[in-house]
This record gives sequence, structure tokens and C-alpha cells, in this order.
Amino acid sequence: MKRALPNGSRGEAAKAKIIIISGGHLFHDMYTSFLAPVLPLLIEKFALSYAAAGFLSVLMRLPSLLSPVVGSWADRRSLKYIVIASPALTAIAMCLMGNASSYVGLAALAGIAGVSSTCFHVPAPVLIKAVAGKRPGAAMSLFQVGGELSRTIGPFVVLCAVSWWTLAGLYRLIPLGVGTSLLLHWAFQDLPRAHAPAGSAGDKSRIAEAFYCERSFFAALFGILVCKSFSASVVAAFLPVYLTAQGKSLWLAGSALSLLQAAAIAGVFMAGTLSDKIGCKNILLCLSIVTPVSMLLFIYSSGWALIAALVLLGLTAFSSTPVILSLIQQRCSAFPATANGMYMMISFMLGSLTVLLAGWLSDVFGIVSAFKICAGCSLLGLPFLFLLNRGK
Repeated sequence: MKRALPNGSRGEAAKAKIIIISGGHLFHDMYTSFLAPVLPLLIEKFALSYAAAGFLSVLMRLPSLLSPVVGSWADRRSLKYIVIASPALTAIAMCLMGNASSYVGLAALAGIAGVSSTCFHVPAPVLIKAVAGKRPGAAMSLFQVGGELSRTIGPFVVLCAVSWWTLAGLYRLIPLGVGTSLLLHWAFQDLPRAHAPAGSAGDKSRIAEAFYCERSFFAALFGILVCKSFSASVVAAFLPVYLTAQGKSLWLAGSALSLLQAAAIAGVFMAGTLSDKIGCKNILLCLSIVTPVSMLLFIYSSGWALIAALVLLGLTAFSSTPVILSLIQQRCSAFPATANGMYMMISFMLGSLTVLLAGWLSDVFGIVSAFKICAGCSLLGLPFLFLLNRGK
């Protein structure tokens, strides 16, 4: 019989596990960020059209549509092992792209990386909640910071690797992903294999019933994601294009994107931590109001005021993610991975559709007008927020 750890030791062990899985998030997403920097090299090697090159990014994101299926399986079968295996599998798929012999092989590797990424992101927040104790918001923030940092260091890592070993030598980075999986296995070996035993909360009929009971919550979640998609997704996709259309230099546009990312990291950390103190609903309501306002301030600002508005936009537009993840784990405790999968699917669909809409609006009315329209559309999600006050 295992001896119970003192409260202080249990707290330290929980903190260590949160740090380890946040580090796992960093290294996992570092590999998925490799595609964009090496895409010019892949285009040259395989003589790809831009459409074919862009389709690789679509293939990596397409498995997000299967997130609810992955979540349902994780709730009923194995929760931790798919999280543990994902960094190694993603590392292998991404690092072997330089060794692919044809476009079909390249597309297959991109698809494998996309499936592996979905299998990591759907159940990982459930593991965070399992060890977070009374501060799930702060734990989710640290987890999300790992993901945000990965998009900062990933391009630097892959470009250094390509310069040292060429594109075909990226396989030398695979051991880092395998080591991440081994560390996750060591850290979470004492957790239950699955969230719930088969035949209880994981049954499909019970999941469908729980979704029906939480329909107001998912309607509110849809509204929150409408606000986020028309702000965060559009700004992340078109900020350099918007600034260069305004006459700014490409260097300034790139620097602005880095500043936005840095502010997003700070905002993600602060929002999750504050949600433990003042509540997830209050934070989400505040962010959903301030984000459209900050986007409008950015559009109508210039000089130093433009930089200040950009920082405010970064602090608010991307900060709802850890709060949403924490709220999902609180409200949907009977089927947490399935609920998180549904959130990921809705987020992917809304984000993709709003970026396509913003591109079409930019072609028709100009990108400045498109930004103004998107800032107004982000307010459409506010009425849905009041559904958060509906009881379970």
C-alpha cells in the first residue's frame, strides 16, 4: 500500500506535473510550427504550387474536426497515453518531411502530425485539471503559455537546424520529442488510465444527455468564440498585410506581429490567474467587451498610440483560451475530454470561416474597412455571454 504524501509534498508534486505538461505543450507545438518556416524549401524541392503548399497547412488542421470523437474515446478508454505519445509522433512526422520522396508522402506526414496534434490538445487540459487542485485557471494559463512560446522559438529552432544539417537532416531533432514523451510518461504514470470507466460517464448516451443538459453553456461558448474569431484570428492572420497596406514597412509589420505575440503571452498568463480569484464568467465578459474596443482603438490610432493599442489588443484578444479551458473542466466534469473536443472543433471552424470572410471583405472593400467590419462583428457574441449565468 502506497504511503500518502504530506500536503506540502503533494502540492509540490502537482506543481511539477503542471510544469512538465506545460513544457510538453511547448515542445509538441514547437514541432507543429516547423511547417511555415520550411515551406519555401519544400516548394523548391517538390516544385509545388502555392495551392499545394497551402493544402499542407489545411491537412494539419483538418483533424481538429474530429476533436469530439477523440475526446469521447479519451473519456471512455485511455486519457493519458495519447497525450504521452503525441510529442514523439508529431516530432517524427514533422522532422521526416525533409526526407519525403513525393508530395503524397509529404501530405501523409502532415496528416499524421495533424492527428497527433489533435490527440494531444483534446485531453491534455483534463490532465491539467486532474492535478491543478484549487487553482485550475493559473494551471491552464501556464499550459497555454507553453503553447504560445512554442510559436516564438519553433521557427528559430528549425531554421538553425536547416542551416546546420540541411532540410534532410531535421530527423536529428526527433530525440527531443521522444524524450518529451518519456518525461510525460514518468510524470503521469500514477494517474488513472482513463477519466471514467467504460459504462459510466463515458457512454455515448450519457454524453449526449450531458450535452443536452449543457446546451446553454455551449451556446454561450459559441458566442465567446465568435468574439475571439473576429478579433484574434483575423488580426493574427492579416496584421502584417494590414500594416503594409497602411504604408508601414515590412520590418515594422513583422515587429508588430512579434509584439502582439509577446502581449498575448502576458495576457494568457494573467487572465487564467485572475479567473481563480474573480471567476471565469467575469473574466470572459470583460475580455469580450474590451477586445472589440481595443481593436477599434488600434484601427483609429497612429504613432505611439498605435503601439499601445496593439499591446492592449494582444493582452485581451488571445487571453480567453485558458479561462475557457478551465470553465469547460468545471462545467463538464462528467465528460471533460469530449467537451474540450467540441470546443476545439467549434474554434477551428469559426476561426477558419472568419479568416476566409475577412479575406473576402478585404478583396471587396479593402483591408482597413474589413478590419472595421470584423471589429463590429466581434460584438455579436456578447448576447450569448448571458447564457453563462444559466445553471447546470
